[in-house]
Amino acid sequence: MQDAQDLKRLAADLAVFAQHLQEQSERAVQHVDRSADELHRAALGMGAGAQELATQLVDAVRGQAQEAIGRGAMQAFGPIGAQLRESAEVATRAAKALEDQRKALERAQQILIYKGTLALLVASAIAVGGSWFFISKSMDEIRRAKFGRDLIEATRSGALTRCDGQLCVRAGERFGSKGDYVLIEQEKK
Repeated sequence: MQDAQDLKRLAADLAVFAQHLQEQSERAVQHVDRSADELHRAALGMGAGAQELATQLVDAVRGQAQEAIGRGAMQAFGPIGAQLRESAEVATRAAKALEDQRKALERAQQILIYKGTLALLVASAIAVGGSWFFISKSMDEIRRAKFGRDLIEATRSGALTRCDGQLCVRAGERFGSKGDYVLIEQEKK
């Protein structure tokens, strides 16, 4: 009787534990989703900030180059003209290099977003798989506890007993003083 109560308590405890694991799994998946959203928003913010910075730098370099060219052209023509053209070319190459770096930064940010999303998906899959494993083990324990409870109940009710040192089950009129037990065949060793 005490064993049956212990098994019932164990089954109840395992059910509570399985529920707790399921709740933790759901919270973990929600946390992963929120983290993915935050990562995505941060990456978008970084991309917009980098693009704005690159645009401002390109505009500043272009403006300074144009001012230098304008001043130089006003002061003198001749040997200085060649230097001005060279400065304009350098400024143009610098502006192009900054634009190329901005594009590379955007590509790197996109790759980071994809990798972060993939990592979050893998972590979610692992969390769900782990939860499923623990739930499955808990359900197996509950089934074993139910079978043990059935054996105890069968013994208590007299449906399962010993006949001449062998295990017997009540199944009709076949064995025993009243002929109402059947001998359970033992496994050969």
